[in-house]
Amino acid sequence: MPRKGLKTKKELDKYLENYKIPKWPGYFGPLAPVIDFARNYATMRSKNLDLSDKFFHCKANYEASTRGKYGSAIAKELSDLRENFDQKIKGDSLKSSQEDAKANFRGRHGAAMKKSLKATCPTDYRKYK
Repeated sequence: MPRKGLKTKKELDKYLENYKIPKWPGYFGPLAPVIDFARNYATMRSKNLDLSDKFFHCKANYEASTRGKYGSAIAKELSDLRENFDQKIKGDSLKSSQEDAKANFRGRHGAAMKKSLKATCPTDYRKYK
């Protein structure tokens, strides 16, 4: 594994050691998935770790999908909107958007199957290929 990948994996593993998905009262409803996405984006930016993008895509979708009746549908819509923006406005490649979409689906599917966050969203970037 490249040095950057190993550093990222170690940092993400440490981050997840005592991590619990926020579950305070009122953290359900249609805005909760939006909050999950915003929180994960802010965390990804603050950690500034190379090769962590797919992990945070997966994690945001996983968490949002646990937010009640419409969590997964809202997560899918937010993810699709973001990928369209990234392609059409930012100029990201189709391949990059497809890889992100796979990580997004992985997170939603893991939540639907009642898998744990750690089992669903690996910290090793190579597992998203």
